[in-house]
Amino acid sequence: MINEERNKLSDILLRSLYDYHFANNGGSYKLPKAMINADVNSKMAIEYLIEKEYAVDSGQGSDNLVLAITTQGMDYIKNK
Repeated sequence: MINEERNKLSDILLRSLYDYHFANNGGSYKLPKAMINADVNSKMAIEYLIEKEYAVDSGQGSDNLVLAITTQGMDYIKNK
């Protein structure tokens, strides 16, 4: 996956986290890690969001990825 494609997918995922956050009173989005590991492109895009501190994963030690948007991620979406 080239950087442009990863960035586009990351933006789509971040926008989804943003919408999910407000639709679910600040809730985190839960996904099975096996599902993410099966799709290399999504995994790379999610890792990019976490690396940039636009999202956090609070599911360490579990079978799930528990993603939430950060304040930095919200600012990025608002300024896009």
